Amino acid sequence: MAGGCWVCNPFCGKCQPAPKKSAQCPECGTCTIFDRRDIIAGADLQCKKCGADLSEIARPKPVLCSYSGLTCAYPCGKSTSSHDDDSFRLCKRNTPPASLT
Repeated sequence: MAGGCWVCNPFCGKCQPAPKKSAQCPECGTCTIFDRRDIIAGADLQCKKCGADLSEIARPKPVLCSYSGLTCAYPCGKSTSSHDDDSFRLCKRNTPPASLT
């Protein structure tokens, strides 16, 4: 496992995009968990208790990845990490911003 982890935490997102994202509702305080595939697919991200829209909180903002040099709409920790040389690397988990529309 990358980074020397023994067990993958689905909320971590350091070596790969996190499979799960959580968001605490500002209206009622309930924590709702969303799957990566639902976020990428552009699904409605609503609070499981009151139905408030949590898209702004749960959906990550696209970034220019320093690992691949590409814009990624669902970035992981590699997007902000530096490496020894100035070359970019292939990222098999890159999520282009167009995939979220």
